[in-house]
Order: sequence, then C-alpha cells, then structure tokens
Amino acid sequence: MSVRLNKILREANIGLQAFSAILKALDIDEPNLEPSAKISDELANLILNLRSEDLDFIKLIEKSVEKKVSDSAPKTPLKILGNLALNEYSSPDCAKRGMNPSGNSFTKTVENYTTLEEPQYKEDIKNFWIEELILVTSQGKATRLPIASFDSQDKAPLYSVLIGCNGVGKSTLLKEMVDFFVDLHAYIGKLKPNMSSATKASLKGVKYHIDGVCCEVIRLGRTFLAKIDNRLLPSKKLRVPSVVACNFGAFDKFPVQRVNGSSQTRYDVPYYKYVGAHVNGNIISSSAIAFRLLFALKENIDDRQRQNLSSILDFIGYDHLISLNYSIVLKSKKNGSVHDHVLQHVQKDKEYSKLTPAQRSNKVKELYNFYKKKEFAQQATYCYEIDIDQNLLVGDKDLDYIYKLKQYDLIQAASVVFYKNGKQIASEEMSSGEFAMLSMVLSISTAASDSHTLILIDEPELSLHPNWQMTFIDNLDRALKDQVCHLLIATHSHMLVSDLPMNRSSVSQWEKDKDGNLIADQIGENTYGWSAEEVLLKVFKTATDRNRYFGERIAKLLEQMGNDTISREAVADELDELQEISLHLSDVDPMKMVLNTIIDAYKR
Repeated sequence: MSVRLNKILREANIGLQAFSAILKALDIDEPNLEPSAKISDELANLILNLRSEDLDFIKLIEKSVEKKVSDSAPKTPLKILGNLALNEYSSPDCAKRGMNPSGNSFTKTVENYTTLEEPQYKEDIKNFWIEELILVTSQGKATRLPIASFDSQDKAPLYSVLIGCNGVGKSTLLKEMVDFFVDLHAYIGKLKPNMSSATKASLKGVKYHIDGVCCEVIRLGRTFLAKIDNRLLPSKKLRVPSVVACNFGAFDKFPVQRVNGSSQTRYDVPYYKYVGAHVNGNIISSSAIAFRLLFALKENIDDRQRQNLSSILDFIGYDHLISLNYSIVLKSKKNGSVHDHVLQHVQKDKEYSKLTPAQRSNKVKELYNFYKKKEFAQQATYCYEIDIDQNLLVGDKDLDYIYKLKQYDLIQAASVVFYKNGKQIASEEMSSGEFAMLSMVLSISTAASDSHTLILIDEPELSLHPNWQMTFIDNLDRALKDQVCHLLIATHSHMLVSDLPMNRSSVSQWEKDKDGNLIADQIGENTYGWSAEEVLLKVFKTATDRNRYFGERIAKLLEQMGNDTISREAVADELDELQEISLHLSDVDPMKMVLNTIIDAYKR
C-alpha cells in the first residue's frame, strides 16, 4: 500500500522542507522529491508519529509500541508519479489547504535538529561509556535505566558493576545489548538488521558518550534514529563501539560465534567477539577454549599482550611455556581430495576475500603442503611449543597453518598444555579457578583491541576463590591499560565491588518495582577499599550476623540522637532503612535486639 506525499503533508501539517529533513534523518534517499510522490504506509505512519511527538525519543518509542509501527523497512520509500511545481506548496493559499510549512513547531524543530554539519567529535579526547538504556515495559511505557556518568577524558577502562537478585533480568538485558549494537552496525553498513531481536527485546535505545560527544540511538523496527549532541543526524554519522561478551558459566545467554570459518551467522562479524565457555552452540570444552585463546593471541599479539600473558601466568603460578597438541584429520577419498577441500574453504574464507586469484592459489598450496607433510609423517599427535618470552607467536607460519586447517576441519585439537614448575598440566586438568582467571583476563584484553569497546561480563566470580575475586578487577585493569572501553559487569560478588578503581567506576543496584519493571538505584560513592561487611550492607543491602558496620551505624545514630544533632525526620528514615536491613539477621543477633529496643523507645 502507498499514499501520496501531498496527503501526508496535509495530515501532518508540515511543509516539504520538514519532510525532506525527516527523510535525511532516517537515512532514506529522496530522488527528485516532489509532492506528487508516493510513499509507503509504513513510512507515512512513522512520519506522523514523529510529527506528533516533536522528536521526543521516549514518546516516539511508546507511540511505535502503541500503534505497532511496522518493523519492515519500506522497499521503495519514494515513487515518483509526476512532475508538480514545488512552488505550489509555498503559495499564500497553502494554509487554506491545511499545509502550513513554516508555522508548525515541528517544522522548526526538525530544521533545527537536522543540519549538514558534522558531529563535533574531539580527536584529542578518547573516551566511551554507556550513560543509560531505554527500555519498554510490559505496559508499553518507555523508561530510562541509568548506567553510569563519568567525567573521563583520558584513555582508560571504565567500570560499571550491576547487582541485583536472581531473575531481575541482568543477563537478558546484557544479551539484548549485544543484539542492539550488532544490528546498529549492520544498519549503518546497509545490511539487513535482525527482525527477531527487534520485536522481542525490551531494549529500544541506548545513550552513550564517545570521544566527547553524546549519542542517543533508538530502534523502531529495522530503523535506527540518532541524536548526536541533541541534533537529529543520519545514523551513519555515529561512532559505534565494538562489543565483547564474556561468560564462563554453564547457563551463558550470549550469542556464540562459530569456530568453523565457513559457517557464518549474524554474529560472525569483526565488531562482535564472544569469549566464554561455549563453542559452537551449547558445547563446553576447555581445550577448545584454550585453542581459541591461542588463536586470538596469534591475531593480536604485541608487547602489551605478551606482558599480559606473562603477568597472568605469573599470578596463577605457571611457567611461560605453552604446548599446543593436535592431530591430522584423515579424509576419505570418496569425499573428494584434500586439495579440493582446502580450495573450497579458501575461496569461501572472508579473510582471503581481498586476495588476488594468484594469492589465493598460493594460500591453497601452502596449506595443502603443510597438511600433506604431517600426513606423511604418520604421527598420532603433533606438538607446537610456544615460549612466551621468545616472541614465537609473531608471524609464525606454522601456527597460521594450524589455525586455518582447524577452521577447515582438517586438524583436530588434542589439548593445550601448560607448565607449572616444569610439570605438564593439560588445560582440562587445571583448576576451574586457574583456567577461568587465565581465560577471562587474556580473552577480554585480547578481544578489546578496537578503538572503542563495550565489554559485557556476566558473573565473572564463578569458579574464582574469594581472594581471586578481590584481585580480578585489578588484573583486568592492568591488562586493559590505555584501552578505551566501558565494562558492564553483572555480579553477585561483593568482593568485586571493593576492588573498583576510584573515579572510573559506578555501582547500580537493579530491582523490579511493584509492576515488575526494572529500575536502578545508583550508589553515589567510590567503593574502593570498602570492607566486605560495608559492601554487603551499603551496596547489597544485606547484613551478616555480627556485622561490624551495622553496629557502627547504630552507635552513630545513638550518638547523634543523644547530642540532638539529627532531625526527627532523619532519625525515622535511618531507622526504617536499618530495620529493612535487619530482616536478614537472625532473631538472636544482639544488634537486632538493640535496634528493636531503639525503635520501640522512639515510637513512645
């Protein structure tokens, strides 16, 4: 279905210039725009929603949910039917026909928001962080969920810890953030965004800061609208972060990338990297994880990564030597020759897509010869040793061949072997804590190699001893030194909170309101160096029996009441909060008894 442009102009009470501005904001071409053009019903509805809500993104999202604006992008947004003179719509009798191109407030708003100026990114400022998320509730209302607010102008990792009870929706929302940015990248690159993630997700918008500029992006079906420093501009003007997702738990919700290079999904893109326990779907394999880590290092190894690898091996008490054990997969002749198998995969391999035919032919020859040499040797397994201190990862052809032939299913990973005081320890024999610390820190620091990175980490404390939980952030911070990234860490560990760097971190407590909608309570203090009891009480709102900090708060309140230095209203508020916290204490805890005595006396 379609409708004439002049009809929409009359219904929306806007002029042709305003309409043109909206099309530019939507990244829709306008070839020879004329009032006689026809536009799709989907686009017409979107224009009417924009007009009626004066470019308020929150209200626009709610309108789209209420009226169910189509998620399908118009295949032919504009169709020229004739050649009418444009001056007809600027004539004095325009207003008589309901066409007021200059007097409508929305017309002026669009003209002010839309400009040919470039966004004023600051090249001397390199920073990135998420300020807030825009969610749609089950009641169809759009709300803003605050994440962080920083004043950072230096290249440095920023941290936001997200805490909340089980089932509040932390993991789900982190996964939706992956989909949002993957689809935004695809939209800007003129690819087809995913439909399912658009219709099912509660996340509809993100407000973030990048290189001194504030960007706010919302999603309406397959369309993304962007404000850059409060100006409506084409989405292609956005600087968009890459995304790294990390979860080493068994119930990981993050999308997993394929190990096999010939099998591609919407997540097999350079701007998204998964680092976690799963390989090719729901398979969990420590050796596969170790292989993936080594291959990631192969791609990104430099002095910083070499130092990171050495540092984390020292931390867990391991030597600077790694062995990669593998075997050759023998191919049946009836399934075609090995040479043809390699040729087919090289031709499909995106990494080689820009090579000339001669260069691709040479790659096929190199890979085939490496395979045949190993096949001729007829060994059960082969060993490739990596001495971290000897620079063997850089430009090493053998490791490149192993990596590619594994992608092409011609090499099978046997094991990755580490060494502790000279003794061999296979990756699957390492303790879960050792392997998790090594894998998480190295995988995240290696993946965060782009200029701006959003790093999503779900429950990193799994398998980590409390002492290692306390040092996890510190290890990660050293590994990410000088990287422009924002880490969102969903956790239940109070140990992580006390290790957050000052002035580069925030803590939010997520919970659901009476209607089941997600809300956030920001902790407005630096938590670095807090005791475990203090974190549990002030952040997690949980008091342990004999909690020293809880007792100190009661003592301070009594002192203020005795000195008459606190108002009656403040006393009531403090008692209410302390009483709520005391619900977690046993009935025989002395501090609970003291608190109840104070409350009884206060009420008299």
